[in-house]
Amino acid sequence: MADLTKIQGFDLIQETYKYVGDHGIRADILVPQTDYEGKRPTIARFHGGGLVIADSLYMDWFPYWLSDLALEHEAVIVSANYRLMPEATGLDIYSDIVDFWTWLESSTVSNILANHTTPTELDLAHLLVTGESAGGLLSINSALQLANGLLSGIIPRAAIGMYPTVDMKSTDFTEPRTVPPFGMHFNESVIDDMLATLPAGPVSSTSGDYLPLMLAAIEYGYLGSWYARGLEGTCEPEVLYPLEQLRKGVRIPEGGITVIQGLDDTVVPPDHSEPFVKRLREVTRGQPGHGKIQFITHEGEHGLDGNLRYAEEKWLQEALKPVVKAWLH
Repeated sequence: MADLTKIQGFDLIQETYKYVGDHGIRADILVPQTDYEGKRPTIARFHGGGLVIADSLYMDWFPYWLSDLALEHEAVIVSANYRLMPEATGLDIYSDIVDFWTWLESSTVSNILANHTTPTELDLAHLLVTGESAGGLLSINSALQLANGLLSGIIPRAAIGMYPTVDMKSTDFTEPRTVPPFGMHFNESVIDDMLATLPAGPVSSTSGDYLPLMLAAIEYGYLGSWYARGLEGTCEPEVLYPLEQLRKGVRIPEGGITVIQGLDDTVVPPDHSEPFVKRLREVTRGQPGHGKIQFITHEGEHGLDGNLRYAEEKWLQEALKPVVKAWLH
């Protein structure tokens, strides 16, 4: 049984939001164990793992500061799984995220929460979207799509991408590296060896035992090609690539988009998100969220925030001050 210390103070509701054949894809709803009048502010969160491994409740990578923040404001966290590569493609993952957003604003979710031990409601008018690493890609992509009315009727107040893999076309994820992530070198053969152990069919949750698969896929430049499979001949491949979406100009949440990056990150290079942030600032001039586009660096490796406590990290509080203000007001 996983150590759930990071989500103490919440009731955990686990629901399947989508089926692919017989395979159910789960979302975890974390409801603060407090009485609350009215609708609760909401956080939608996507987990990291290179789009290859992990789970919504893989606690090693669940950010402690996020549960702290939610409890401080008595907010509900909804954390979704999605299909994982290489069995899945980027288009498969995008399909799951689209269906997640449709499910989140459905009467199904409303009824689940209305029938909870302590009945509650989501305030989707006060929605914050966040994610780490590959989940940061999904959070930023969701924020752009939602703000432009392309996924559902929900419009988030702000979005956070923690050390996001925001450009899966870049050489960071399409070419072999001379310095492997976390300094952990694996033979390329580990990829085939580990894939042989996965069950047939869709996969939307794995344990940390599959970490070598993800790290080897990054070291040898597999992630970008796995993500792009099936795009040939499609009309709008840019839906998978936030940077591509900016070529047309986009709207963003009024609370902007905040990218936080570790300066010592060996998984997502420290400068990886800079072209995206620069272009985002160029195409959103005049929008309310333009002044709240942030690219913040801090000392630390990939996953630097996993065990940070919100009340103890003044730099994080300052970084998220405009985000929280936009989210709640």
